[in-house]
Amino acid sequence: MVTRASIVADLDQALATQIDFVADPLDSSWYVGNFDGESIYVRMGNFPDEEAYSLYLGHGRWMDFSRVPDNWTITTPAEGWPSTARQRLPKGEFHA
Repeated sequence: MVTRASIVADLDQALATQIDFVADPLDSSWYVGNFDGESIYVRMGNFPDEEAYSLYLGHGRWMDFSRVPDNWTITTPAEGWPSTARQRLPKGEFHA
């Protein structure tokens, strides 16, 4: 589950690493991947008003993108997020 305290310690290394992001069952519109033993998070954007995706870097910083980096996959289950997932919040807002 994403929190404001989540960080990506080395963006260049994350971009160069094979990461499979899957829908986070706890947070609607968020995906979680494993990088260097830590969970990192991608948010599905409100396209076309925002980029398709945003990687949360931590400390209020984001990497927005519409083309998924070559080493990454982002998978959304056909049924979407479970009904028990926390509701989607606007970009930059996090559940307490």
